[in-house]
Amino acid sequence: MAYNSENSPVDCSLEIDTSVVAGKTAIVTGGASGLGEAYVRALAAAKVSVIIADVDPTRGNKLSSELANTKYVQCDVRKWKDQVHVFEEAVKFSPTGRIHYVVANAGVARKDEIFSFEKDGPTEPDLTTIDINLQGTLYTTKLATHYFIKQNGTTQSKDKEDTGLVLIGSGAAFLDCPRGPSYQATKWASRGVMHSLRRTAHFYGSRVNMISPWYVQTNILKSEAFDHVRRSGVDLAEAEDGGRCLLRILSDPSINGRSLFLSPKKWAPAGFIDLNIDDYAGNERLQEIQMDQIKSAPIELGLFGASDY
Repeated sequence: MAYNSENSPVDCSLEIDTSVVAGKTAIVTGGASGLGEAYVRALAAAKVSVIIADVDPTRGNKLSSELANTKYVQCDVRKWKDQVHVFEEAVKFSPTGRIHYVVANAGVARKDEIFSFEKDGPTEPDLTTIDINLQGTLYTTKLATHYFIKQNGTTQSKDKEDTGLVLIGSGAAFLDCPRGPSYQATKWASRGVMHSLRRTAHFYGSRVNMISPWYVQTNILKSEAFDHVRRSGVDLAEAEDGGRCLLRILSDPSINGRSLFLSPKKWAPAGFIDLNIDDYAGNERLQEIQMDQIKSAPIELGLFGASDY
């Protein structure tokens, strides 16, 4: 579906029709635990064939042994060759030989050495968070779009098979999160990837969306950290709602260029909501600036139009 900035926010209360995705094939990076596992379980329950791409073979193989139509492929998302192998295995595993959905979920939240201060002088920071969350996501995005274009071509047509890339943001993709610039930078970057692709993805039959989770208790942080969040009076979101959020996006071909927030029930009974923050609703000046931003490379020229100056 072509992106339309005037679309209404996604109605997250609607019943999800999983028959739309049954028989399709998906890749979930970082799929062996945490929210990745929740995405895998939701997809498998909807009769989607799923590649579990993860660096942890113990958890990956265990999860795959529990779920029909899943396969574990070891992958360090920082390594281009690992990710290439994942996509090659997905094509072999797919009942149709095609890849329909890719969830760029792999990510970490480590101690931020950009923020740290050393009284004896600055030391080179560990940028593993950037390598995994951003470089890994860009590798996944390139491979996903390559296969979608290979499968559907580059010209707009209503006959193209629906495909979709789902990027994983965070509350840190749009909220102030003190003392963690590296992690927050990667999540704003993922949101930027979605903004860059959403107006042209329809040319190859694809959609690009984002899920931005609130605090969800997973192994991304120590349990003590989540205990501290609760003691501060903050409600957590549920991993299972993340799986339903993913299926809401994938099962509805009209959803493109949206960011859904995985939320505590106090803010959204469904466990997820479209906060409608990506199209500057009511801000006519920003909308005008946006239109000027793309004037020199009109979307109407196609997928690769006006890309070379």
